Amino acid sequence: MRAKTPLPVPSRESTGRGTTPARFLADLGRQQLAVATDAACALLRGSEAMRAIQHQAAREASLRHQAAAQKLHGNCEPADLLAIQSDLLSFDLQGATQYWQQITAAALQSQVEMMASATHLLDSEQGGALKSAMESFQAAITSSNGFFAGKPAATAPQIHA
Repeated sequence: MRAKTPLPVPSRESTGRGTTPARFLADLGRQQLAVATDAACALLRGSEAMRAIQHQAAREASLRHQAAAQKLHGNCEPADLLAIQSDLLSFDLQGATQYWQQITAAALQSQVEMMASATHLLDSEQGGALKSAMESFQAAITSSNGFFAGKPAATAPQIHA
């Protein structure tokens, strides 16, 4: 008589239908770390860009003020004092406007890069599986345990008149 041996059950990996839960969670952790690292890189690049803008604005303002100081150390008429002061004020206001526009553009660019690092994960092939797995996980938690699902609606006794 022949001994019965159980037939091997194909795993989800070998059938191509998906990955094991442990591998999925490990891959999910890797993907989350990759997204966080991409976002950190975008944030740091944005910080570098803002620092470069600050450096450039400070350098230009320093040169303007240095030139004004040299003019003021020389012989000046009262009208020259007013012209130097108004030119300096005009250039400082223009420089401040340009500075804030550049800072805002750099901050927006940094935010766009940070959002792109997260959205490319959800738009990829794995993102579809990730979204459906997360939705299934969330649905399983809320439907299996009343604690996570929230308090059931209280039903008031119906009074018949």
